[in-house]
Amino acid sequence: MDMSYKEKSLLASLGATLLFFGWYLYGAFSSLPLNPELPGFIEVIILVVGFIILEAIIQSFLAIKNKSQLEDERDKLIEKTSSRYSYGFLAVCIWVSMVQILLDARFDNHLMLTTPYGMFHFLLLFFVLAEVIRFGTQLYHYRKGV
Repeated sequence: MDMSYKEKSLLASLGATLLFFGWYLYGAFSSLPLNPELPGFIEVIILVVGFIILEAIIQSFLAIKNKSQLEDERDKLIEKTSSRYSYGFLAVCIWVSMVQILLDARFDNHLMLTTPYGMFHFLLLFFVLAEVIRFGTQLYHYRKGV
């Protein structure tokens, strides 16, 4: 299976996103009902910095292997299409979260939805899923065409 530089880059970004944020969110949601305090600021900063470092290393390695590939109209169209899907998903998730905040009394039995810790991690999950949708849509369109 021959893949272009863009596809390799997207696949690496998708893998790094799923690995880093999947690991973090798994740990956060597995201890969520037992630990209702706010997330540690240092923990989140370390996660983001580690993710940025890993992405920079992967992208640098891929850029060295594939020196010059210009972006064309197809790349821009694929990026625009995938961003539209990602934004739509994220907008729906944010609106659902806002409605949930307004209807807080109905969610009293779901501790993870009513604490700031739980809401923070749900919003982080929504942002990560939006990125996964963006990467996945781009990969799909590079393989199948626009």
